[in-house]
Amino acid sequence: MSATNWKYCQENSDLILSAGLQMLIKDKKKNFGTICEDCYGNYLITDKNENWSYTGEGKNLSNRMKQHSKERSSTFFKNYLKSNTLAKSLKLEDFEFRTINNSIGRKELEEFTIVNYPTNLNKFQKAKRDFFKAKANKKLWTQVQENYLQIIKDGEKQFKKSKHFEWFSAEINYGAGIYWIEHKKDGHIYIGESSDVLKRHATHSGRTYFSAVRRNLGETILGYKLQTIKGKKRYFSEKEDLNLTKYLNSCSIKTMPISFGRFELEEYLIRKHKPVLNRKENA
Repeated sequence: MSATNWKYCQENSDLILSAGLQMLIKDKKKNFGTICEDCYGNYLITDKNENWSYTGEGKNLSNRMKQHSKERSSTFFKNYLKSNTLAKSLKLEDFEFRTINNSIGRKELEEFTIVNYPTNLNKFQKAKRDFFKAKANKKLWTQVQENYLQIIKDGEKQFKKSKHFEWFSAEINYGAGIYWIEHKKDGHIYIGESSDVLKRHATHSGRTYFSAVRRNLGETILGYKLQTIKGKKRYFSEKEDLNLTKYLNSCSIKTMPISFGRFELEEYLIRKHKPVLNRKENA
């Protein structure tokens, strides 16, 4: 099966990500202040002795590295200062970074690197992937990246085959994936991704405070205004919240498990279909 096939990428995601991690590790280390490309990609930050490490992904590596180069906005350095180590002798300039351009699989590579490098300054996205021992030829990563659009379009075809379920009787698998929400009258209203689609569905089915979909739905479609309580503009009235739940009861949802490329497929579908509740990627 070709590496340009969506099914191959899902079944061999760890092998592909292992190749990507190898390429990231082998990239030349750079000092903060070095100019990066304005591109999608992943990065690995370590101190010179590689006792401390942090990884992440971004749509603009140049902007992300500029963010990390300043103490007030650097997540990894704040995590280092908050670590349990008593002797925090390192300064921000004692850290270096490596990068890799990435057109598909950047979230999965971040999750894979946290577990398999492993990193010790990442506080979130832990245990999202399994430990993987086998090493892959870096040509596999290159082949997948060169054919990313073909793979994404193939993923779109597979997603079209997914079954729609009524909102409150949906059969949803645990784990990472993508989901599509459609209303009986208003049509498709939202496309999303999550590292745990089952949990995300439960969040959208509950109170508005925790759900961006419910907040956007209330404001954009039902015309409600969010209330601010204790400095948090995340609330609707009890009656409005009930109406939101009733609206969702007239919705269907379809999902698809994804082990590689969920960010990219989500972004592609949002740009193509422009669901009314998607604010990012929908300009």
